[in-house]
Amino acid sequence: MKYENIETFAERVGKSRRTIHRFYNKNPELKEERKWKGRKVTFPISHAKFWNTEIIFDENKTLNDSNRKMRNLLDYLHENKNPLANKFWGFDWTYFVSVDYKYERDKDYSITMMDKLYDFINEKYGDRTTLRIYYTTEPFANRNNGQHNHMMVYIENELFKKLVLNQIKKFFKYDRVDSSDYTKYEGGLFYMAKEGTQGTDWNILGNNLAKEGIKYENKGYQKAV
Repeated sequence: MKYENIETFAERVGKSRRTIHRFYNKNPELKEERKWKGRKVTFPISHAKFWNTEIIFDENKTLNDSNRKMRNLLDYLHENKNPLANKFWGFDWTYFVSVDYKYERDKDYSITMMDKLYDFINEKYGDRTTLRIYYTTEPFANRNNGQHNHMMVYIENELFKKLVLNQIKKFFKYDRVDSSDYTKYEGGLFYMAKEGTQGTDWNILGNNLAKEGIKYENKGYQKAV
């Protein structure tokens, strides 16, 4: 983190020294982030954003969106309409991945590709790490045809996490792949299970499912324990 003296910082944010000091007195948690250099206090350059209304607006928008996702997730879990999804939420996951196919694909194709993907990475790394993929297949909301996939991926061994993600991207090299680190308190699971984990539009694959206590019948969601 880079710091500036009060004169330079005041010029950067376009405020008086008095206004800046008053701001920090009102925000002691930020005041603690200042740094003393000799007998003078210096200010983090990153704090300049607090005087930029556009940046503050964007950050508040992001925070509100994150809170909305968390609220939807917590409501969904509390209602307990889908006990299997609740159970999945309790597991560890590594990545949240979405696959949009370059060409319009039907549901059977999308499901087959997910199964083939699991076989592909399990053959490469399954003897060296626990692997688990929970995926859903659903139609596009803004297109008349075509399916896409969302999946949560778990790779237990830290050494293979990036390798497996790279293999997933390589497997779908002609399609659009979006990935992010899985965050338990965001809406990934809610987004996938919002229509209900049922029928043949989903599956969970892994090389240690029995050990992890995952038992189910994926035929119309007849049983999930």
